[in-house]
Amino acid sequence: NWHAPRSRFRCPIMSTRSILIADDDRALCESLSEAIADLGCTTCTARNGNEAIAALSARSFDLLLSDVDMPDMTGFQLLSWVHAHQPEPQVVLMSARADASLIARARADGAITMLPKPVRITDLNILFAQLFPRFTSA
Repeated sequence: NWHAPRSRFRCPIMSTRSILIADDDRALCESLSEAIADLGCTTCTARNGNEAIAALSARSFDLLLSDVDMPDMTGFQLLSWVHAHQPEPQVVLMSARADASLIARARADGAITMLPKPVRITDLNILFAQLFPRFTSA
């Protein structure tokens, strides 16, 4: 089951941004969700690709942050599904194996970028400022 939206409205400009986080690492998923919520976004979490597809089918999101390595499908397969079925969201992949080659593949396949794991809060701030131009961190 994907988890209900969680929000903390600390930044009115970002309060309407909805982020879906897909990662099979429960602790990482929850810490990312908290960090992003602290930035003023509404977050939902999915523990695998199929849960992410269910969430994406149920509502719209501004951004999907997806792990590359999940047990039921890869982040690349999820990215392909998003491009075939959804006009939104923008997609950012995450991987502990992120290197120049994997980042290039992610971009070639239509992801905005790939973040190395563990994901740093400063990287999220930079990413959100680029994707959502009116963003200012709380």
